[in-house]
Amino acid sequence: MAELQHTQTRPKYQYRFLALSAIGRIVIHITASTECEAREQSPAGCVMVFAGRLPVEVRHA
Repeated sequence: MAELQHTQTRPKYQYRFLALSAIGRIVIHITASTECEAREQSPAGCVMVFAGRLPVEVRHA
């Protein structure tokens, strides 16, 4: 009997933040599964203001 493999993965999203720092402000795009993961990838020393979450396109061959 063949073993079943669990291949479900969490969907990826593109999170957009307004990054505020002493230098200025910029919009940052980060691809991650959760907002928490996206915030962990954000630049140090910036205050991150959530601006949106967009699905990442999945292309199959």
